[in-house]
Amino acid sequence: MRHPRRSFATAAVLAAAAGLLAFGSPAVAAVPPPPAYAADLPNLSTPQVAYDRTATQSSRGVTARGADGSLLYSTRSGNAFGPLQSLGGVIVGDPSTVVTSRGTEIYVRGTDDQVYTNTVAPSGAVTGYSQVPGLTVTGEVESIVPIDEPAGSVRLFARGTDGAVWTNVRRNGAWAGWSSLGGFATSDVTASRLISSIGGNVRIFIRGADHRVYEGRVGPATVTAFRPIGEMRVTSNVAVREDVAINGLEIFARGEDNRVWTMNLFVTGSTWQPLNGLTAASDIAVSTDFLYVRGPDNAVYASRRSGADGSFGAYERVDGEASGNPAAFALAPNGGPLTQFLLVRQPSGALALNLRPFNGGVPASPFGGYTPIAGPAVD
Repeated sequence: MRHPRRSFATAAVLAAAAGLLAFGSPAVAAVPPPPAYAADLPNLSTPQVAYDRTATQSSRGVTARGADGSLLYSTRSGNAFGPLQSLGGVIVGDPSTVVTSRGTEIYVRGTDDQVYTNTVAPSGAVTGYSQVPGLTVTGEVESIVPIDEPAGSVRLFARGTDGAVWTNVRRNGAWAGWSSLGGFATSDVTASRLISSIGGNVRIFIRGADHRVYEGRVGPATVTAFRPIGEMRVTSNVAVREDVAINGLEIFARGEDNRVWTMNLFVTGSTWQPLNGLTAASDIAVSTDFLYVRGPDNAVYASRRSGADGSFGAYERVDGEASGNPAAFALAPNGGPLTQFLLVRQPSGALALNLRPFNGGVPASPFGGYTPIAGPAVD
């Protein structure tokens, strides 16, 4: 299936045909096409989990792009998700989702290449769309709740028409405005979520024009230029291990040999290391000490960190077929047992959940099987 981030024309047709809320037309004259972006990366969509760093908020769930182009949302309660509900609109690419005291805040790219936000309040009420003005984007939006900003802040990242990474932060209830962090991205922007102040500023990862991974950092008063991380050329978006105090401790990507590679950024002198045994056919999801990737047979495979040296073990096949990128999370560090949550799009178009219970940090059983989440099909 074609990924919606490269399907602007399709989205516009859907908006007109379905009578859904389109975000409007650009108010300026047409501009030249943006620089080449992500054309060779896994052509798949990814469910987006509403990440709650503190586990104190009552509104949490998962978002996805619907088969009709609309924004879909499902609320999580314990180990289950409620039916997907359409929040309307026509979006381009995957949404990005965070949790604040306002509720589940969702950030999307509209068909006019502007950034929009919609919020599901803790009461369940939906605010409707509003624009975060000032930037024409050429990639998906990334959102995080930064710990180094005032409570209630949200920081956004997106690729501009110049291929650079741009950021905006809402602090004390107002957007500061978009500013360029430089770089040249040929992938989505991956930002590491801050669990504690250890590790300093937010780390941002992109694939550059030479297909190497680049890292930049941004904080309330500091910005560092993007620098290359090793020499390996990658063929996927960058995944980050983000459940430890030091943000961006470890990164993952698919290499030109289609294997998963990882690098520990905390250890001086580290180099990219391969995980053997599987040809990866998707982007990578990381949760606690587990890694997930779709294999060539369209099943998701899991690898657990199990070696004394911190290495990952052999891949384990998760029964069932998937047709998109996997998404995964655990309740740590948000408290509670380390049950593994795996979300995938099934060939039927249903978004499905698979659980692996944990007991004292040791898997008590294998994954129990995919359970479709009721509601509209996802793209």
